[in-house]
Amino acid sequence: MRRWISQICPAVFVLVLLSPKYVLAQWVTWYQFGTQGSYVHQTAHLLLFLSMLFFIYEIYYAHLQKFRGFRLLVWAWALLALWNLDAFVGHWADWTLENPIILGQGWGRRLVMYDFQTWLVYITKIDHFILLVPAFYLFYRGLKALVQEPGGDTHD
Repeated sequence: MRRWISQICPAVFVLVLLSPKYVLAQWVTWYQFGTQGSYVHQTAHLLLFLSMLFFIYEIYYAHLQKFRGFRLLVWAWALLALWNLDAFVGHWADWTLENPIILGQGWGRRLVMYDFQTWLVYITKIDHFILLVPAFYLFYRGLKALVQEPGGDTHD
């Protein structure tokens, strides 16, 4: 497995390095699709997703899941991995959306949901609390459980 990772990582790095077209990152438009900011942002989501999966793999490879703290950390990292995948898909759907989701100005605004992609954009924007709040709570509980286990540092 480690050999496979050591062979794939350089290839992915080169692919990411060579794939974006030349664009200038501007403060106002850094988040718009096609800018360097959008490529960096999406790459960061993918790298954090992969790092969470790697942490989970290492926990199981080292047989650390027998400790309650590590089990809680595995659940936290799984939720964080899912959130990163959700955010990656949501950004992609938002950047490739042809029509706006919200029409009108002020009190006359209305939400327009006419196809799967607009629903995907809307759902991936409002579901963050469903994944992130439990993930950070489990992360906190996992670290707390590791500290309280025998041999853990209990200094406050």
